Amino acid sequence: MSRISCNVNQDLLPLYVDDVCSEESKDLVEEHLSECEECQNYYEALKEGIPEAEVKEDKENIFSEEKVRQASASIIKDIKKRISRRQTQTFCVVAAIVFILVFLIRGMNGAYSYSRLEKFPLFDVRLKASDMHVTELYQLQNGYLYITVETDKMFSISAGGNLNEITDKNKGGTGEYRGQIELKRELWGDSVRMRKCSFIYPLTGQTMDAEGELVECEDSAIYLQGKGNEMVKVWEKGQAVEKAPPEIEGVAKKEIEAEDARRRAWNEDDYECKNGPYVIMEDGSDF
Repeated sequence: MSRISCNVNQDLLPLYVDDVCSEESKDLVEEHLSECEECQNYYEALKEGIPEAEVKEDKENIFSEEKVRQASASIIKDIKKRISRRQTQTFCVVAAIVFILVFLIRGMNGAYSYSRLEKFPLFDVRLKASDMHVTELYQLQNGYLYITVETDKMFSISAGGNLNEITDKNKGGTGEYRGQIELKRELWGDSVRMRKCSFIYPLTGQTMDAEGELVECEDSAIYLQGKGNEMVKVWEKGQAVEKAPPEIEGVAKKEIEAEDARRRAWNEDDYECKNGPYVIMEDGSDF
């Protein structure tokens, strides 16, 4: 075993290289060099003229494999973090794009009907009221109105509301109710596409008052309501209406009986369901 430590030997090596140390010091240095590879490398570096200060500063980084491994592991870990962060960012961007596309596609297909989004033209899929034309207006024996609407625009979804309370600018109820007919476009889907549809409107029904009690109400008017809430009056209370011919009475009676049976089976206590108009498509099948 060497009689001196690496630190002492490396302090003596500059003197040894310059040949200015004592013979005894030379013997100690040479004895240590014969046993220590690290000091041999240090000695070779001094002989090649690398400044001593630089050799001392970097010797641990040059000769320590453990530090090299630690540095490599740190670099790899940092790269993995960057890749993971980038993947997360990419996923979030893609997910956001998909969400926006689905939102827009559903909106343009009428999924947000009767919501506040419908006030935006992009999501208002209703036909213009000026594109809808009433071609039949009759009063049935039971007092209901039979209204047929036609349009040059192909539509897939027909919708009609009944007993909608009229509100003023402050959203306060006026006590008056009206019915409305809307025709909506569905850009894609399985719905039957048509240009003609008939509505059977009961002019009275039940609704919930402010105290939560069911009260009898009646429509004061019925409108065609279209894109941008454009409205065209079809009928108003007190207006004289031609009586329905027998063939219309037969079609209406059949539809009312079939639809009432469906509504009772669906929810007998749903007064809003009972108030809805009956809808007959052009081919006479149920919509």
